[in-house]
Amino acid sequence: MDSRRNSPADWLLRALALSRATGAPVLACVAGLRHAASSPRSFTLGFASPPAPQRLGLVEIAMLADFALGGALRRRLGRTRPLPTLSLTLDLTGSPGAAGATLAEVGDIAVADDGIGTAAGVIRSENLVLGHCSAAFAVPSRGSQAELPWDSPDSATHPSVDLGELTPAERSLLTSARSAADTGRSWADQVISDATVDERGTTVLVPSEVMTNRAGAVQGGVLFAAAARCGAPTARLVSGTMRFLAGVSAAKPIVLEPTVEHTTRRTRFTHVRLRQDGSVCAVAGLVHRR
Repeated sequence: MDSRRNSPADWLLRALALSRATGAPVLACVAGLRHAASSPRSFTLGFASPPAPQRLGLVEIAMLADFALGGALRRRLGRTRPLPTLSLTLDLTGSPGAAGATLAEVGDIAVADDGIGTAAGVIRSENLVLGHCSAAFAVPSRGSQAELPWDSPDSATHPSVDLGELTPAERSLLTSARSAADTGRSWADQVISDATVDERGTTVLVPSEVMTNRAGAVQGGVLFAAAARCGAPTARLVSGTMRFLAGVSAAKPIVLEPTVEHTTRRTRFTHVRLRQDGSVCAVAGLVHRR
């Protein structure tokens, strides 16, 4: 077998081809998000087997939860239904396992008459429960968008993007993927770290096109993970809820302002406000274990 087929560069080029063909978020394609199972009562997403990246970080887990929760609702409402995320909650008791064994299984959904949908599920690695996830979504009365490739068990393959066709942001993504092996971070976590600057009590995230969703706004899992990193960069996230107040452009910096609300010997409670152009676009309440 040609070892180049299993290289980070080759996997990334195929992931970019999938994103370009379907409009699916780049980082979710790079992480190898895949349909795992579905039934009348549940919907499960996971990650591809090798040569997909096998190290998972908070960006990957937040995206896994967001897309699994939204995918479960779309199974009832239609796979092309746009569902803007209003809030996302992760409660984590363990660290992610191998990518091929980590799943988000959603079995509880509800849709209200006033255009709000909710979903809740469990995150697990094989038979080990790693935590729970839940979200609230806006359910517009009209509109449609392209189906996400992992909402269906049938996923088409696409030719790899040529290395010479990469945009500057995509080249930066490749650089981050290569350096992740040295830092011990996941690919997506490394992308966020490389785009983040800490200065005078705040954190500034300089987003790019590879961090966006189909609407062109920065993907919610990216914002969630950036807030958690800002709140306590060296501690383990136990629980977090982010409320998305407005779409966040990838064209301008995002300023994250953490406020420590309470600390104990081992636990830290933090509130983080995310601003863009001076306006608050998202807020997060976080609990970390030190």
